[in-house]
Amino acid sequence: MEYWQIILLGIIQGITEFLPISSSGHLILAPIIFNFPDQGLALDAILHVATLLSIIIFFKRDLINLSKGLFLKSASPDHKRVSWGIVLASFPAGLAGLFFGDYIENSLRDPSFVAINLFLWSLVFLAAERFSKKAQSPSEEIESLTLKQILIVGFAQMLALLPGTSRSGVTISAGLFSNISKITAARFSFLLGAPIVLAAGSLKIWHLVSGPAAATPYTIGQLTVGFVTAFVVGYFSIKALLGILEKAGLIPFIIYRIILSLGILVYFNN
Repeated sequence: MEYWQIILLGIIQGITEFLPISSSGHLILAPIIFNFPDQGLALDAILHVATLLSIIIFFKRDLINLSKGLFLKSASPDHKRVSWGIVLASFPAGLAGLFFGDYIENSLRDPSFVAINLFLWSLVFLAAERFSKKAQSPSEEIESLTLKQILIVGFAQMLALLPGTSRSGVTISAGLFSNISKITAARFSFLLGAPIVLAAGSLKIWHLVSGPAAATPYTIGQLTVGFVTAFVVGYFSIKALLGILEKAGLIPFIIYRIILSLGILVYFNN
């Protein structure tokens, strides 16, 4: 694989991992449109670790407080509730990935399926956007989230396994329907996603190190370029999403998803 292809995949991973436009959908489409070879486990693992690091760096203060909630008796009850709530809320998506991940990976990668999912979930995101405008006294701080709100968002995260859905989009929307403010829903979406991104990256690394040597056809330089690209783009994608949500909500992403879905249907059905 050439460097420009690695950089492009790093950009796609960094942007789509966090923006509500579906990372799986874009990563399915990119090799088809640009005639890529399969990037393999090595690059997949590196890109996932890079985006995980961008979450850790951007939300380091929140993650420190949540870690205290898990391990320190002196932590506040609010931090303990949210911390252990995130642990519980990570199980549904984890179990769904464990039992259905292979089937989804092998059977639901059709571009038309991605397009339909992009369109249908855009309607859900639009409903969540309208609901949020009518919400009264939404939760403005992560520490104020109830266990019910946390678990609703956690169960919604399972749906992100379907290509074209978007993990951030479906979890932010679940947060909006649960009377959480837009910015808090987005920040919580990222924090809740950290264990899933860690699990996905760890699984890919495990398959990599336990697989044949042919699974690593990249030089250190190529892997480094992919890692740095995904990390930098991922970090600024988080910042961009929070800024866009504050000013325009989910509407720009909904418009993009609908245009993309229609474009896919036209492109792949002619």
